[in-house]
Amino acid sequence: MKTTTKFAIAAVASALMGTSAIAADLGGSCCADLEERIAELEATTVRKGNRKVSVQISGFVGHQVMFWDDGSQSDAYIADGGNIFSRWRLRGSAKISPEMSAGFLYEFGIHEASLASVNQGNGGDDLGSAVSLRDSTVWLRHNKLGMVKIGHGSTATDNLVLIDLGNRSAAGTPDLPLYFGGMVLRGNNGQFANTNLNWGAALRGNEGWDTTRRNHVMYETPSLYGFTVQAAVAEDNYWDVALRYAGEFNGVRVAFGIGYQENAEFNAPAGGIVAGNNTVVCNTVCDVTASDLKGSASILHVPTGLFLTGAAGTREIDGRQVAGVAGSAYAGPDLTFWHLSGGVAKNFFGIGNTVLFVEYSESEGGLEQFSFLTSNAGYNNNLASNAQGSSSETSSWGLGVNQYIDAAAMQVFATYKNTTLDATGFGTAAGSNADILNRGLGGTSDISTFIMGMRIDF
Repeated sequence: MKTTTKFAIAAVASALMGTSAIAADLGGSCCADLEERIAELEATTVRKGNRKVSVQISGFVGHQVMFWDDGSQSDAYIADGGNIFSRWRLRGSAKISPEMSAGFLYEFGIHEASLASVNQGNGGDDLGSAVSLRDSTVWLRHNKLGMVKIGHGSTATDNLVLIDLGNRSAAGTPDLPLYFGGMVLRGNNGQFANTNLNWGAALRGNEGWDTTRRNHVMYETPSLYGFTVQAAVAEDNYWDVALRYAGEFNGVRVAFGIGYQENAEFNAPAGGIVAGNNTVVCNTVCDVTASDLKGSASILHVPTGLFLTGAAGTREIDGRQVAGVAGSAYAGPDLTFWHLSGGVAKNFFGIGNTVLFVEYSESEGGLEQFSFLTSNAGYNNNLASNAQGSSSETSSWGLGVNQYIDAAAMQVFATYKNTTLDATGFGTAAGSNADILNRGLGGTSDISTFIMGMRIDF
């Protein structure tokens, strides 16, 4: 009876476990007891740390080829980063009560070569790989009272200029330096004016319009008739607030956001804490505050797929110059931009939306603001009047297509962009003012790019 019972138990266990037990065979005997077999099966599964928090893994991988021509030189680079910075994330949440929940987000960015960092001298393989922590936050949400979030990541105005119901995604963004911002500017004689001056500085000054992620605390209200409000405070004397809306009426979707931020992290310390001083030593530009007012809006007619998207922003600089003219208080140069895009997003072929679009944008004051905040490129920020002799304006137009392939959670895209700069009064940081004007940027410079790529979400 005992022998018969043992064989019966083994037969039932084998039938229940079936092919799963075979797939999980880690080299043990086929006649191992049931408890050992169960332990082997558990060792081959991906498990959460506990049963209270639901965990999700997601992200995407994207790569592209960029053909570029700056009027004097042309080449092709294979890179990632840029507007489709490959990433993966861990997202978790737990239900505390019917009205309260908590959660976390970990997100990492990974790229072998950033499209935004390449220039005429360094292609994709020259830059190497990099991993960055994009988000590490925990949050607590109440359905009626709102959400509180703390950690490193997006503040209230992050992504505020990127609202786009047309879903150009990888093929289009108002933040053009993500495509070619590292390319060095050439002067009117075709030579490089200054290695510190690039297209990123010309288009957006010292900082992108898409807010930098920071260590912060943020509060978000519950949604009320499609409206939400976010407010955050962060390190380096930073704070921001934003209003967002999303809704649909009779087949027309509308989304917009507007926000304001103040950032006082531009001060340039000469060496931090120095013995014999009662405050942190500042080298060039001190007591500086940059104030941004920015936003975007988008409208989509669902039946036809026609969409129109716009973004705009202005940045004002207030500061006090210490070096050279100590104690003289004056405002730094302003920076403005606007971007408009329109097209159609419709499933023409049955595999996913095809997004066709054209775009145009302008900016003014980028080089002045970059030079003021970094004390670079011959811009004499000791003298407020110097702003009268320096100017920079850019204009850009482009077109593109992004084909979604829903069965593979995939995008295949191509886009052409042409950008022109008109600038005077910038050049090498050494020499007389006349030398700077003669050898610096004058007249117009331009760059053209054609980018093809793919992205797969998971």
